[in-house]
Amino acid sequence: MNKEQGRAERDYRLVKAVFMTLRDKGIITDEELSALKKECVCRLKPIVGELEVNSIAEEKGYTG
Repeated sequence: MNKEQGRAERDYRLVKAVFMTLRDKGIITDEELSALKKECVCRLKPIVGELEVNSIAEEKGYTG
């Protein structure tokens, strides 16, 4: 992973943490969380984050 890819991954993880906090507080729904994560993947292009969002685990509700 190069420096740019590392930054994209870091930024995605930070944004994801904020979105999950909003979901946990009931400010956004699970569906909105999923849509926001997908949008972030499109914009930031994180390597691992993209695999995570597009995985079957996401569809099955795995949150680990």
